[in-house]
Amino acid sequence: MKIAGIIAEYDPFHNGHAYQIKQTKAADAEAVVAVLGGDFTQRGEPAFCPKELRAKAALRCGADLILELPLPYAIGSAERFAFGGVSLLAALGCIDLLSFGSESGDREGIWAVSEVLSSPEYAETLKSCLAGGISMAAAREEAVRRILPEKADLLKNPNDSLGAEYCKWVRKLTPQTEILTIRRYGAGHGEMTAARSGIVSASYLRSFSEPEEMRPYMPEAAYEVLAEGCAAGKFPADPEKLATAVLAKLRTLSEEDFARLPDCAAEGFYHRVYDAARKAGTLSEFYELAKTKRYAMSRIRRIAAAAFTGMDLSVLNLGGPPYCRVLAMNETGAAVLKEAAQHPTGIPILCSLADLEKTSPEAALFAELESRAEDLYQLCLPYPGPCGMEYRWQVIRE
Repeated sequence: MKIAGIIAEYDPFHNGHAYQIKQTKAADAEAVVAVLGGDFTQRGEPAFCPKELRAKAALRCGADLILELPLPYAIGSAERFAFGGVSLLAALGCIDLLSFGSESGDREGIWAVSEVLSSPEYAETLKSCLAGGISMAAAREEAVRRILPEKADLLKNPNDSLGAEYCKWVRKLTPQTEILTIRRYGAGHGEMTAARSGIVSASYLRSFSEPEEMRPYMPEAAYEVLAEGCAAGKFPADPEKLATAVLAKLRTLSEEDFARLPDCAAEGFYHRVYDAARKAGTLSEFYELAKTKRYAMSRIRRIAAAAFTGMDLSVLNLGGPPYCRVLAMNETGAAVLKEAAQHPTGIPILCSLADLEKTSPEAALFAELESRAEDLYQLCLPYPGPCGMEYRWQVIRE
């Protein structure tokens, strides 16, 4: 069985995601494993759509097995997000193909850029570029331009740029895995307009509040999942419900606490973030006070999300994910798990968080983070659930 992996958020699941799965299976993949970000997203905010609904929608729209990307990677930089996702796919030991969306469709070019990103020359060049005071994204592009000028413009494209990070980790962790780029069409990443193709960005869909408004832009099965979730008070999540609580948490932190947060210690940036937290009267004001030309808003949001959920650098020092947690599967997905059992990598693959936390001290720490994040996330929902729901999670089966 040829098995493909996809790393995604599906927040919410839309026609573009269904198209990627369809094209991946058209490339002879008999099963698709999706690694799904959980309650908090890479943009540093609570997910618009609960992971329960996103996993169910993905399963009904072509995916076969859904794994959860643990919080430390789900709210990480593009590099850490990619590392976590590829690590989980590598832990299965049976992934033949990694599929990702791409503005250019230039598989060879993205692979070439990933080779540069993995090189010692790039590391030294990046230091030189950062010394000029520019942002990390700009320095990354400039460093690649100095080494591989003909392909550096690929990093201007959000999906191509993330794809290069995926490929970098494929090179290091699972070099036998093939790469499949799915050419993106319709609205671009983050574009806030409707496209005639019926494919819009997830950002555009998050501007709506009712499933009916999103219906033209997602598969009917995904719409039905959202409609059911909305009727049950599980959708949509409203991040503003947590805004004061996030700022309250930030105000309790010392400078030393900020220095221990991911992406906050470099160049003394934690001093600025600490001052912003002390001065701001709203979370939005905190973001504005903390951001700089060098440190983008998305990075500030991720720092705030890490602080709010109780995550610090000690978690990242543990390396890759200590387990694979199954969120959803169909019969084909169950067959993938049986295949994975024939290629053990030492990483436990289980459904129950209670069982996973017993496998190692590292797993216990990750499980505690996920449970805390879920407890806090529930407060964003129309009808918040009680604490401890992560430990009552029932695997979704279709």
